[in-house]
Amino acid sequence: MKIRQVLFVNLRRIEREGMESLLAARRLGYEVVLLGRSLPDFAAPLVTDFHQVDTYDTELALAAANELASKYDIAGVPSFTEIDVQLAAAIAAQLGLPGMSATAALRARNKFEMKNALRDLDGVLPEFRRVRTLAELRRAVDQIGFPAVIKPTGASGSKGVFELRRPEDVEPALEQLERIASPQFDAVFRQFGAEFIVEEYLDGTEFSVEGMVAAGQVHVVAVTDKITSVPYHLEVDHRMPAAMGAETLAGVTVTTGRIVTALGFDNCAFHLEAKWGPKGMRFIEVAARPAGDYIASHLIPLATGVDYFADLIRIAVGEAPVLQPDRALHAGLRFVLADGPGRFDGVDGVAAVAGDPGYPHLFFEHPPGTAIALPPENFGQQRVAAVVARHATRAGLDALLDAVPGKVTARMDAPPPRRSAPAPAPAPAPATLRTPTLDGMSNR
Repeated sequence: MKIRQVLFVNLRRIEREGMESLLAARRLGYEVVLLGRSLPDFAAPLVTDFHQVDTYDTELALAAANELASKYDIAGVPSFTEIDVQLAAAIAAQLGLPGMSATAALRARNKFEMKNALRDLDGVLPEFRRVRTLAELRRAVDQIGFPAVIKPTGASGSKGVFELRRPEDVEPALEQLERIASPQFDAVFRQFGAEFIVEEYLDGTEFSVEGMVAAGQVHVVAVTDKITSVPYHLEVDHRMPAAMGAETLAGVTVTTGRIVTALGFDNCAFHLEAKWGPKGMRFIEVAARPAGDYIASHLIPLATGVDYFADLIRIAVGEAPVLQPDRALHAGLRFVLADGPGRFDGVDGVAAVAGDPGYPHLFFEHPPGTAIALPPENFGQQRVAAVVARHATRAGLDALLDAVPGKVTARMDAPPPRRSAPAPAPAPAPATLRTPTLDGMSNR
């Protein structure tokens, strides 16, 4: 039988997630041709052909996709990464394959366009405004009130999320965001730049909904409880299935379907973030790709047995997803955080988890020797390791994950002191720049 190919546009940032996506294609009998900025060493044996291209250059990338399509029998273009949602949709349309519309892909990538498309969903959205200048931000906060949250419209991975709790926070937060929302800080900002959305702060317990849409049908696969850090909203803890009652879960499922359908999502995975509070479910945002932080790649298979990445590839080639759970376990993870800047030298406590079958995985986020900076200087380095746990009960899972901070800690060498002229005394730090702690509250 002739082997067909699926076209991947880049791989996920976390190598173990990228590996799982490649293995999923192989399990289904497809070869992978890769269009991207680089070919990681771990991926080379699993990729049939690699075409290097700047995938931020849409015209160039579409031409490269056409070239690959002339050489291979491409069956689908699954979208695994946040920054490539629009490009993957454009390639699928160009090749006549299942994918998202250009309008839906834009809504998936731009947080203002997303919420603007949902204005008619009563009781679901926070108050929000798009801002680009300090004057616009001040007007928006006057209308929305404190507390509020501001973030770039095109960011991913919790980059540049700032709380505004008092008037003194407004100008420092925008100064930080104008520094962050540039291609020099992160290439993701080549797409929408220094455009921001300010929103009403939402009270409640945060969760995410993991699912996919196939031929217009919305499938909810799992709901995940999450904990994030304050004030920068780094995701530090995930537990599934979420500890919510059957009636709440039913409401979440219905509202999720309304949101995803209104946005026009189709032939894609989705990762929706929301809060449950005094007003019920309130929407934060939704991505048209699988959840990161090992949720889609490891936690869903551990907890449910669903081969999530394989089902995403099935959807991309026009087949129905299987989505049949074969187990009902509880799975989660806890990130190990660096408690200060410096050089990461590894983690203490590996033996404490390696010998316990309740902890199937411990992943390093950075190799030892990495220089670590903390938010707001860097939003991707404070999480230095991840410990995955599973158990037959939620109470058992909670006990395993709650024990992680006492078992596994980051080993850091403090940065050497600077030998320079004394700097002027800094102004008092606003609330948005305080030392991160853990909390269950976030608007990303």
